[in-house]
Amino acid sequence: MKSSKKVLAFALAAAMVVTAVPATNAQAASTAKLSAKKATVYSEGYKTVTVKTPKSWKSVKVTATSNKKSVAKVKKTAAKKIKVTGVKPGTAKVTVKVTYKTSTKKSAKTKTKKLTYTMKVAKVGVALSGDSVVAVGSTTKLTNTKKNSSRAKITYTSSDDSIATVAADGTVTGVKAGKATITAKITVGKDSAETTKDVEVKNVILDSVTPTEANKVVAIVKGNTKNLKKADFVVTGTETKATVAVTDISVDAKDATKVTLTLAAKLTDAKEYGVALDGITKTFVASDGKVDSISVDPVQIPYAEATEIDLLAKDTKGIIVNRMKWNNPDAGFSFTFTKYDGTLQGEKLYLNKIGSVAEGKITYTSSEYNADGTPKVKLEQPFTITAVDQATVNNYAVRLGKSTDKFDKLKDDNKLAVEDNKYAFIKIKDANDKEVSDYSKYTVESSDKNILLLGSSSINNADHKVQVKAVTTGTAYIIIKKDGKYCTSLPINVVAKREAASLTIDNAAFTLSNTTKIADNKVVTAKAKDQYGDDITIGTNALSAECVYVDAKSGSAVKVSDVNTNNANKYVQKTADDKITFKGQVEPGTYTWTINLKVSDTKTLKQTVSVTVKNLDDTKKNISYALEASDSEIDAVVKDDAKNGDSSDATVQIALCKDGVKSDYQTVNYTVKKDGKVVTGAGLSVDGTTVTAEKANGKLLKITAMSVSGNVATKLAAGTYEVTAEWKDTNNVDYSQKTQVVVKDTQTGADAQVVNAGVSTATKTTVKDLAEDTLKVVLGDTTYVNVDKKSGDQALIITKIEGNTISASGDITGVKDLAPGAEVNISKITFTAKTSSGVSYDYTVSVGRTVTNK
Repeated sequence: MKSSKKVLAFALAAAMVVTAVPATNAQAASTAKLSAKKATVYSEGYKTVTVKTPKSWKSVKVTATSNKKSVAKVKKTAAKKIKVTGVKPGTAKVTVKVTYKTSTKKSAKTKTKKLTYTMKVAKVGVALSGDSVVAVGSTTKLTNTKKNSSRAKITYTSSDDSIATVAADGTVTGVKAGKATITAKITVGKDSAETTKDVEVKNVILDSVTPTEANKVVAIVKGNTKNLKKADFVVTGTETKATVAVTDISVDAKDATKVTLTLAAKLTDAKEYGVALDGITKTFVASDGKVDSISVDPVQIPYAEATEIDLLAKDTKGIIVNRMKWNNPDAGFSFTFTKYDGTLQGEKLYLNKIGSVAEGKITYTSSEYNADGTPKVKLEQPFTITAVDQATVNNYAVRLGKSTDKFDKLKDDNKLAVEDNKYAFIKIKDANDKEVSDYSKYTVESSDKNILLLGSSSINNADHKVQVKAVTTGTAYIIIKKDGKYCTSLPINVVAKREAASLTIDNAAFTLSNTTKIADNKVVTAKAKDQYGDDITIGTNALSAECVYVDAKSGSAVKVSDVNTNNANKYVQKTADDKITFKGQVEPGTYTWTINLKVSDTKTLKQTVSVTVKNLDDTKKNISYALEASDSEIDAVVKDDAKNGDSSDATVQIALCKDGVKSDYQTVNYTVKKDGKVVTGAGLSVDGTTVTAEKANGKLLKITAMSVSGNVATKLAAGTYEVTAEWKDTNNVDYSQKTQVVVKDTQTGADAQVVNAGVSTATKTTVKDLAEDTLKVVLGDTTYVNVDKKSGDQALIITKIEGNTISASGDITGVKDLAPGAEVNISKITFTAKTSSGVSYDYTVSVGRTVTNK
């Protein structure tokens, strides 16, 4: 008996020891658990939760209930999957009951495991951004800045449609002066939110001011300008606070937004002035009063009508600093007529007939002299004034731009800087204000080749342009003739050569990790503007970086003399003319750099960059993730000088950070969509491998808008590419981040024309034959044609045709055996275009014409 008691006591003690041993990791994993414990969605949003159980469990059954069905409802979508859907804002606890057996034996007991999942349904929000002031007849768009469900819908209403109306997309239109309240209501499912924004409608809103003469300023005013008075404008010196009286105003007859203010005094102190109108002030910088060019005005006058002739003196910005009558110029100026087919009548010139001319010379000598006794400024300018039919005046216009521009998209601007190489787009209208149809009848020439060079004597008939090059400062004219007879002169004002006047950078402070796992580098892009406020290209070797301060343990390791921006092994590297790459593989600390743009031997523009380098501590458990996208917009354009290896790319990757310091890049699943559909194939790659499936696993996603290989360029279709990155962390928690990359295509617009009625050769009876022998395509400065091909033209090689025949629709490229008289409607074609550097690429152009096979 005693022996039995001893055995029992020993067994009980052993059992107690066993139950006191903590569960091992293997034992802990042998239980039921959820793929996630909580989530946040908006109303009608949902999450699918997966129940994970050990493979050894038998007879597993899963049920789920919500403690607040009005907040979140549950539905089983598979044996171990539960869909939890948000109903309205609030928090609901979902209890997941797992019933199971660990054995198939009859004696096995049914066991139960309860798991909890928390669903938070967030409330939608709405907050409006956009201008709160709008002019009568003008618009402003209001947008919601709050993050919301993609299912949410916003409706807009105006408190008074007689003052301001609002469209479905939030565009507000001013109707009459007053105040209106715009209400925005956002709704998703059973949840909604509302906000308001007060919008004031004004009769006029001042948009910008630009000096054109020392005592004249052009104000751009939105709204109803016809009732403006000179007392409505107040001009004040920013420094002096002194008011400059406005003696007169005039509204442009063709463009009512242009209002010219005449001032009581000439402003030539190069200081800032403000123009105020109805509570809005815009500023301008006055002329410096220094004469840089001289010209006459006008250069064409109505025949048989005495017209005043002025001598104009302009500064480097083209502002008229002095306007004088030809017969009474100021000291230092002279005006001489050497020829005129008419008479001089005081301040006026009278020319007898159409085509009559007056010629002469104007000069200017400054009153300041150099040490050698020569004047600091001496200008001499010949001129020609021509008599024209009054009906033709204002029927000619010129605007300057790039080769790819169009006349109607350009601003009225006839200013070139020395060495500018642009295109003059010309528009010619007849007496009925209709544009002429044939520009080939017109020729052009420069009035002064020492100031302005023209690339051709003819006007391109496709886009009505001619190349122009500015040589020296002054005013020259593009003389237009028709059938050899003079028509008009279009002035081109050439101002001083462009130089960088301001420098900006896209990132002035950032943190880098000095980990050796990855190359944690940061590219800083510089941008320069010239003295006229236009973007200017940063030249080769003009940009550099200089370390001016180091706060690090090995501070002495970085010296100005050690920095070589062209050496990949140093601390910075210039990776493009406008890009500096800063590297993280240096001693932790703070590094202060200046980015320097050398303008001349005496002028350098600077911007400061602060780089913080941190040491990576791999023991840190504070893990976070950051999405890195190199560009939000890339261009598929194939440039004229494109070469093998050129590309336009954007990259996306997820950085894994420990305690805020970048450690590595996370392997994720990338999904790319365009217009809601999954995109794969050429132009998309992950870790160098082309994306072929819906999800591509890897670290680096590259979107290539354009690439050149073997002198053939491949383009990605323009549009918005939505990128989703999904991954799980070490605890099996799901993560997801999204971004988007816009692919644009700024390739010059092509124009397709029918130049031949159809093919008649019996052997050419396919749609491709017909299209290639009947069409001409003009792309930029190149013509693609096969019939009546001229020197410089390229062959038209069509790779795809879309349209209709009597028996086929869509892709009709391969349709054969067209009978004589067969009609083919060609909606668009894809042809092989070629750059001047010999790179070819596919280009699609609309045709929209029906041609007949003869």
